[in-house]
Amino acid sequence: MSVRSRLMNKPLALLGGMAVILGLAFSAVADEQSQVLSGDVANGTRLFRVHCAVCHGFDGSGQGAGAASLKTKPADLRDGSLMNARDDRMLYRAVQLGCKGAGCSGAMPAFSDVLSKLSTWDILAYLRTLHMPLTDFFPKVDSYLVKRYTIGKIGDEKFKEGQMERLEDVLGKVDSKDLSQTVFTLFRTNRRSLSPELVPQQPQKLAQLKKGNKIGYVLFMTLVGPRGRKVPIGLGLDSGYAIVKLVTTQTDPGLSAEYNEKFKRYEELGKRGDNKPDFKISKDKLGKIFDKAVTRVYMLAVEAANAFEFEERERSWADGTF
Repeated sequence: MSVRSRLMNKPLALLGGMAVILGLAFSAVADEQSQVLSGDVANGTRLFRVHCAVCHGFDGSGQGAGAASLKTKPADLRDGSLMNARDDRMLYRAVQLGCKGAGCSGAMPAFSDVLSKLSTWDILAYLRTLHMPLTDFFPKVDSYLVKRYTIGKIGDEKFKEGQMERLEDVLGKVDSKDLSQTVFTLFRTNRRSLSPELVPQQPQKLAQLKKGNKIGYVLFMTLVGPRGRKVPIGLGLDSGYAIVKLVTTQTDPGLSAEYNEKFKRYEELGKRGDNKPDFKISKDKLGKIFDKAVTRVYMLAVEAANAFEFEERERSWADGTF
């Protein structure tokens, strides 16, 4: 029997007592928002075009016909850094309750009156096809953290100076805009789910994450390619800082195939403690440009991950879990 059938046909036992009934009612609301279901992408595509495309655009870019009249522009649903910062449970609440009810910024209204629970999960299944989800990098991720770090601004003076010295020693002068990066830190736990769960930045929740369960990092960045072309990429590093996956999030299928063929050569390169990674694997002029560009984003990604690990060490000493 499918997940949908089990959910719709689940019997509700008759229990006495108004207090028990009210308790079940509140529990059902919480379970409804926390239980992740596997949606139907085809139906979600149809529903998105009917209910969402007017503002978000048919391509999810946030440039639909209705967007011009809004003070707060709709989110670009193709942005992996933005969308992965919200797990499926958060997106479900945003669609059902609207931004006002879900506590997000924006003008999106609630759709609970027009979209059923199952239809909402169908739309979410489609939304995840518009960007690169974390599971594309680490299929076994269960929980994750997300935080934006500015390299050279976290930790004590020795740590901050060390970060900048390592970068400048390899890359030369670094644009201050490149020093701020959003880091997704991924964990595998014993609790399996249909989709990974975002762990809030709360001391009690953070203390439950075990360092031994950390499987890696994901960052969505911009690589400067030939002729200064800015190429959006997703970069996955394992816990030892080796490149697990490097792909472009470029929407043009022709360019994506061309870039990804080149990027695949860098997988498994890099390691923890290597302050001068040697990514000089090309002999032709174009390849050398990519060698230099990949080295740049890799170094920035490692130092952003180092900023997370500094915080992790400080937190671990404080709560005795180090």
